[in-house]
Amino acid sequence: MPVGRQDLIKMVAAKANKSAKETTEFVNATLDSIKETLETGETVRLVGFGVFSVRDTAESVRVNPQTREKINVPARKRVKFTAGKELNDAVAKVPAAKPAAAQAKKK
Repeated sequence: MPVGRQDLIKMVAAKANKSAKETTEFVNATLDSIKETLETGETVRLVGFGVFSVRDTAESVRVNPQTREKINVPARKRVKFTAGKELNDAVAKVPAAKPAAAQAKKK
């Protein structure tokens, strides 16, 4: 089950022993600061966690699979996240999930 913003705020508040209101302000300020930094084209580097950066994508031609019509996709900027070593190592310790088909057969 995905963790949403409110879930994250509750988790941070519990770890920091702070109120949910105070933690909400800090989490929102942190996310806003990351967004504002990326809007200027700068990189946000959180050592051990990862790097948020902005990259340019080239203009391309794609095909609509239903109509086979060619569509021009304009160049644009995209956010890229590269996980840091510590985050990758932590996730690598988590057991792999079984494919959905295998889980459905068990039911």
